[in-house]
Parts: sequence; structure tokens; C-alpha cells
Amino acid sequence: MFRLPAAISLPQDASGHPLSNAEWWYVYALLTGSEGQRYAVMASFFRVGELAAPKGHYVIHSLHQLDRARFETSSQIDRMLAYQMTSVYLPVYLMKNPLDTHTWGQYKQLLTASLPEPHRLLPHASVQARPTRILYGDNSLTFEDDASSGSQLKLTTGNGRLRLNFEPMKPIALIDEKGKINGLRYYSSTRNFVSGELHMEGRLETVRGEGWFDHQWGRNYGLLYGDGWDWFGLQLRSGQELLISRLRSANSDSEPYSVAKLIREDGSIATTESVSLRSERAWSGEWAKAEYPVEWAIELPEFAISLRVVSLTDRQEMPIIGPLQAIWEGVVAVTGTMRTLAGGTEAIEGYGFMELVGYQRGKA
Repeated sequence: MFRLPAAISLPQDASGHPLSNAEWWYVYALLTGSEGQRYAVMASFFRVGELAAPKGHYVIHSLHQLDRARFETSSQIDRMLAYQMTSVYLPVYLMKNPLDTHTWGQYKQLLTASLPEPHRLLPHASVQARPTRILYGDNSLTFEDDASSGSQLKLTTGNGRLRLNFEPMKPIALIDEKGKINGLRYYSSTRNFVSGELHMEGRLETVRGEGWFDHQWGRNYGLLYGDGWDWFGLQLRSGQELLISRLRSANSDSEPYSVAKLIREDGSIATTESVSLRSERAWSGEWAKAEYPVEWAIELPEFAISLRVVSLTDRQEMPIIGPLQAIWEGVVAVTGTMRTLAGGTEAIEGYGFMELVGYQRGKA
């Protein structure tokens, strides 16, 4: 039987896509140290540009010491992306939003080749292929081969260094092969065994846990138009994962588009667009002074799942260069119930990461 080739194919799609104007590789990990401490780590490596070359580069990452409620973030941009922001992206945005004084201030600073606090200059960046090697200053995400998502993450924080190995525990999940959701093609490795070392405050600690990997690319201008999104990557104790996305248009007359993916223990995927998300509590941000919904009630009737998603700590806001000002990106706990085939219910427990983008739109 003749079949069209898949829209996403590895190893071809593991590395960069020159025709995309937006691309990113994203990881998170929930870890326990050899001395008993708990940590949460996130990193996202962005590649941006309208032309095939040159591209601009941007990396954000965070290290959360959960037992000490200490949350450390980093935002680094290279000169090419700063040039693209001042020559293309910010002028287009400011034509549509001329009263955004915060973005005007950043625009003027970037024109003078200076970066607003707390953002830092990325001295060099590159994306190499076969195998993929994403090298952004002192931070990197490298792969042994492009046929799988096994990788090594290295991050340099203000207080130390982190090296983590990600080993996939189930097959790659093809989340959006043709960019139906937002113009971006999207695959994930939703459960990885993670191990490595954390050098911090003069001591070395081995760490172990579980992690997540995403790769997205395509052409999208939603942030210039004021769109936002809510994203949940949840790892359940049952061995299943839930990926839930809600895209919010800047057009107040448009209903948000929501979709959920249930990745089963064997790696098979079930999809539903019957998703109900209700915010139950908000937290006032410090960077963007936005109201972030940090507790949610989520219903997935086609999966017979009811969830409650709660931030482990509210202070997980990350400053972002440009009009966004900041996003909320952090670790959450998941509880809930799922109806069984026998008609009963079983408890759901787990952890994951939540990303809240676009809540500060219009804030000065």
C-alpha cells in the first residue's frame, strides 16, 4: 500500500531548519541529588530569522532549588538577534503597539548596542548537524546521533555548572507533523531518564531524575500580533504523559484553541480537542507585573480525566527580551482522577512543567 512520507522524519529533522523563522529545542528535568536535595531545570535554545542565513540566537534557562525555594534564571542573546530585533521585529511590533513604553525603552537600548538588565550578551552561538550540536556560549545541547533524542545538556548558572545526560525511555512522539496548531512542526521525547552532575557553591553532587525534550520549528508571527499560550508537559506516575496546549489570540473575539495529547506507556498517542481549562488562582508577577494563573482545573472528557495543576512555588517568572517582558515557566504538581474501563476511578499523580506566555501584553 502506497503511503506518503511522514511530515517529520529523523534524523533529517533533528537539526536546524533554515527556512523557518522560529525554531527551538527545549528540555526540562526534575531531579534528586545524592544528598537528598530536589531540583528542577529548564532550558530553551532559540534560533530566529526571516532569511535562511544568518540566524539570531537566544537561550533562556533556569535552575530551581526546590527545598530552598531558590529560583535562578538566565537570558542571553547574540548580536545577530539584537540586530534583527532593531531592524525588523521591534519596528513591526511598535507600529502596531506605539504606546508600549517598555518595548520602546528596550528598542532604544538595543540601538545603542547595550542590553537591558538582566539580559546578557551571548558571545557566540552555532547549530551543527549530523549529529546535532547546539552550542550557545557556555551552554549546549548535544546529541550522540540524530536518529534519537538522547542528548547531553550543559548549563552555566550564576552559582555553578550542570551536566545532564538524557536517555529516552519511550519512542519519539509526533505532536504536530504539519504545523496545524500554530504553524510549527513539533515532536517530543516525553520521558527520559536523566543523570549527571551539579557543581554549585564549591561542592559536587550527582543527580538523577526524569526529563522531557521538545523540538519545534516553522513560521509563526503570533507574538508580534500579541498572541499567547498556555502549555503543560505533565509526567504521570502511571508512566503516561499529558501534553496540553491552549493558544490565545490577541483578537478578543476569537475563542482560544485547545488540544491535549495523551502519550501512553507504549508510546502511542491519543488526541482530543475537547479540553476545558479553568484558572483557579493567579499570582502577580514581578518582572512584567502580569497576573499569571498558577492553579488550574482541567477537564479532558474524551479521556475521562479530571486534573488539578498547581505550581510548587509561585515565584517562577523568567525575564524575556522584547515585548513579552517575562513568562511564567516552572514546575507544577498534578493530581486528579481517570475513569477506568471497569467504570471505577483511579487516582492520578505526577509532576511537570507549565509555561504561561503573553499575560503581560499591554503592560508598561
